[in-house]
Amino acid sequence: MRRWDIDERQTGIANGSAMDPQVQLLMDCMRRDGWVTEEPEVHLLPHLRRACGSEWLLTSQRLLQDGVYEVTVSLAGDREGVDVHRDAIRLLSSIAETVFFVRQSEPGVFDCVTGVLDGDPPGFKSHGHLIRLIVR
Repeated sequence: MRRWDIDERQTGIANGSAMDPQVQLLMDCMRRDGWVTEEPEVHLLPHLRRACGSEWLLTSQRLLQDGVYEVTVSLAGDREGVDVHRDAIRLLSSIAETVFFVRQSEPGVFDCVTGVLDGDPPGFKSHGHLIRLIVR
C-alpha cells in the first residue's frame, strides 16, 4: 500500500528508533506527578489569542480534570486558502517550548504536548502543558 499519492517504493529508508531517547525522555517527564503546569489561561491563552489574529476566533477554553487545556477556535472569515492542519499547528507553535509534539487525533482535533525537559535551556525545572485544540 502506498504511503502518499506518488509513493512508488512503499517502504521508507529506516525505522524511527534514532529518536527513541528523546521520545522516552518526554514520556518519562510527562509521567511525573505535577509535571503539567498550573494556570494555562495565564501562561498559554494570551499567546494563543495573539496567534489567532483576525483569521481565527478563540471561542472557548477550559481546563479538564486530567490536566488537558481544551481550546476551541473557529474561522473568522471564509475558508478559502485555509489549511486546517497547518493553521492548527501554527496556532499551537505560538506556545511551543523546547519540546513540542502535535498529533491530529481526529478531524479538527489536535492534541499537543509542549514543555521543558530535564537539561533543556534555559535551565528551568522540567514542566509542560497538555493542549487539545478543537477547530470548528
